Amino acid sequence: MQASAQNIENSDQVVGLLSVAKSSHQEVLADIYQPNIGMTVWQRSLAECADYAQSLLRLSPNFAYSSQGNADKITALLRRLLPEHQGKDLFLEDIHLLVEMFACLFDLKEVGLRLTALSSAMCPRFHVDKIPCRMVSTYAGTGSEWLHEAHVIRSQLGRGGNVNDHNSGLLHGGVINRLAIGDVAIMKGDEWPMSLGRGMVHRSPAANTEDKRLFLSIDMT
Repeated sequence: MQASAQNIENSDQVVGLLSVAKSSHQEVLADIYQPNIGMTVWQRSLAECADYAQSLLRLSPNFAYSSQGNADKITALLRRLLPEHQGKDLFLEDIHLLVEMFACLFDLKEVGLRLTALSSAMCPRFHVDKIPCRMVSTYAGTGSEWLHEAHVIRSQLGRGGNVNDHNSGLLHGGVINRLAIGDVAIMKGDEWPMSLGRGMVHRSPAANTEDKRLFLSIDMT
């Protein structure tokens, strides 16, 4: 992929590690290799995939799937597990595409994938993933929340913060940003080479049984 971000938000002009590149073109995801980029976001519409996602939450409200493999293996397993409904083929094609994109971008033979229906916040506190990077997308419900570096107090993240305060690590008056449904984001974690300890700060949004989320994440294996 060739880097071609259309919109770059500078979160910290001094540190310069956690800018966010956004575009309606999928090539923006490759900008994650730029040292000043902490997250890339492909902004897109889900179209019929969104309808199937809602059907999945209705037909299998506790759906949870995790597996490791290439795009063909993962989608073949999902085809057997997902409920039959209009739009299933397009939904599987979309997941196949995202797995292939992530594997191609990082030269991986296999990836780890998780597709989960959530009725509560999986990681409700602001944190940084202890991995090189992760691809995330929300097919239904509320998208993941994230912070610009200028609005982060890193010493108050994780064990350094108040365990009862889900906003711990957010600067007073800071802005909480949110990915849209369908957005595909790649976030650097704390183990990304050359930017160790400066991963993207984010959290899971609130969810409940009346407002579920269908969340996808793809990791390096």
